Amino acid sequence: MTDKPYHHGNLRSQLIEAGIKLINTDGINSFSLRKVAAECKVSHTAPYSHFKNIDELVSAMGEHVTEQFMESLRASVQGQEDRQEAMFQLGQAYIDFFMEHPQYFQFLFYHSGLVIDLDNYNSDSYPPFVLFRTTTYQLFTSIGLPEAEFSRQLISHWAMVHGIASLLTNNGVRYSGNWRDLLALESVVKET
Repeated sequence: MTDKPYHHGNLRSQLIEAGIKLINTDGINSFSLRKVAAECKVSHTAPYSHFKNIDELVSAMGEHVTEQFMESLRASVQGQEDRQEAMFQLGQAYIDFFMEHPQYFQFLFYHSGLVIDLDNYNSDSYPPFVLFRTTTYQLFTSIGLPEAEFSRQLISHWAMVHGIASLLTNNGVRYSGNWRDLLALESVVKET
């Protein structure tokens, strides 16, 4: 038996990225620390210096993606005083993030166990959606949209942005145009 080479670099990040790749390819049921180690070409015990078990690795994978997603979304609305422009920039950042990292979409929304409760305003368990909702509700307030419409309009806008991200990350969907162009500013909110 040959020893795996000593691993240089940020092994923790590489284990996380390899884990995302493996879950997306093989599913959660056949996922193991041993497979992640093999993907990174390190000994099967190496992951245990960073994660005590598979659940801890999966949790770290979710945190890793969420932190990057939040950073991208926050940067898109920083300093935006025009609420409609902020909403548009947020939608563009959402789409751009998953254009750059399509593997994260599949992991987050199909394998990570993420739950977004659209019926419960106080459900703040997923920070990117909380930022999306908060920014959207600020826009609705600024244009005088009746509060009774907030939830429906939020779901409508999120469905458009999330739907575009879902399509562009789907290997079975082909589109020759620019996905970014599908998010039209005038469709962000229909003023009443």
